[in-house]
Amino acid sequence: MIEAYREADDIRDEADEMHESFVEAQEAADQHHEDFVRVQKRLRELDKKEEKERKSQRDKKKEEAKEEAEEIYQKFKEGETLDTEDLMKLQKTGLL
Repeated sequence: MIEAYREADDIRDEADEMHESFVEAQEAADQHHEDFVRVQKRLRELDKKEEKERKSQRDKKKEEAKEEAEEIYQKFKEGETLDTEDLMKLQKTGLL
């Protein structure tokens, strides 16, 4: 009977060690997951910032093209001759 108790104690000690190893592995996995989530969030923030900058540049180019087209349109209204490129710019901005 005493031998059975000793064997049970040995098995319990081994189980406790295994459980402790499992808990450590689980905590490490949780930390890696938190790091991964943090990096993903940062990447999304950078993507949003980059997209905002691209949109700003597109809007700026669009505004510049519109201003140029309005100047060309004024030339047209004043009777000046326009070339094909000028007409294409007018068409692209919707003034023609």
